[in-house]
Amino acid sequence: MPVILSEEHDLIAALHRGTLGAPPWQDFLEQLRRRTAADCAGLFFQGEHDWLQSIRIPASVNGSDEGNDLYRRNFESASQLPHMAMRLNRVYSLDELVDAKDPGQNRFKALFMQDADIRFARNMRVAEPNGGQIWISLGRKASDFSASDGALLGALANHLAIAAGTHAELERQRLKAGISADAIMRLNFGWFMLDAGGRIIDMSEQAEAIVLEGQTLRKSPDGRLIAENTDAQAILRKFLQRRQAGESLARTIHLSDEPWLDMLLTNPPTDLPGTLKPLGVAFIHGERSNSIERSQHVANLFGLTLQEARLALHISRGVTIKEAASLLGLTYETARLYSKRIYTKTGTKGQADLVRLILASIVALT
Repeated sequence: MPVILSEEHDLIAALHRGTLGAPPWQDFLEQLRRRTAADCAGLFFQGEHDWLQSIRIPASVNGSDEGNDLYRRNFESASQLPHMAMRLNRVYSLDELVDAKDPGQNRFKALFMQDADIRFARNMRVAEPNGGQIWISLGRKASDFSASDGALLGALANHLAIAAGTHAELERQRLKAGISADAIMRLNFGWFMLDAGGRIIDMSEQAEAIVLEGQTLRKSPDGRLIAENTDAQAILRKFLQRRQAGESLARTIHLSDEPWLDMLLTNPPTDLPGTLKPLGVAFIHGERSNSIERSQHVANLFGLTLQEARLALHISRGVTIKEAASLLGLTYETARLYSKRIYTKTGTKGQADLVRLILASIVALT
């Protein structure tokens, strides 16, 4: 069957769209399988370090993670994998790829083709400059592929390499974004953009999560940001009034003790895109874990007793030793003794030094 240009263009379009698919390239593989009358089609993507994804049409009974484990258990090194020796952009038949007399390579065929009844195949490997690779495989049970089927696969080589590079970069960016998002979640940092009436124009995911919890902040039926603490709500209302009057200012609000949560009200950036401009921005920041969990982290990190760690946390929040003693059920003399031990064990010289140490430590992420 001759290669039809429009069909090739359709395949190329599906291939590049497939980099954003979940799983990727599923529609492309199905189109390619139908175009070549294959019984099955498979694609393996490998990033810079390990197997990331495998896609098969029809779907395999084994998930891709299980397939990855099978490769690791059956083959101790990459040199034992026949597909690693494939020349780039060359189309291989099954006989060219696998030595039927080699038991190890027959095990590989069972994994790679995932169907013991497959007797004919066309396989190709492509790579991109940063290390991403794609192996693509077509299989038939009853009859061999034609020369035009192999030519079609070869014609897709450059586009597959581009797709491998695009997908590898997307995976790297997703990983970075995931780690960054997790760090922001752990810091319990978020923001709201507010209009003149205090209505929420937009907010970050973390801010939305705090609103949904509804313990310190909530969203009114008409969309306004409401602080559950009456003093905090009064400060928010006054801030918006002064902003409406044209003042440039910033105000801080303490929202909650357990877990600790503060809010900074300030002017919006002047270069925000779009036509809907907020009157003010509210940044929120605090702790996600409760005081018991954080005290244990502080104790482990600095070699403190649990009671000393609790006192250190109070001091780091600006609470005086006398106030902290009352909160912890200690006498003032005992709290002073504990504070001296804290400064000695942490190597700090006073309250301000201790505050800087704890805020700069990994405890800020817990």
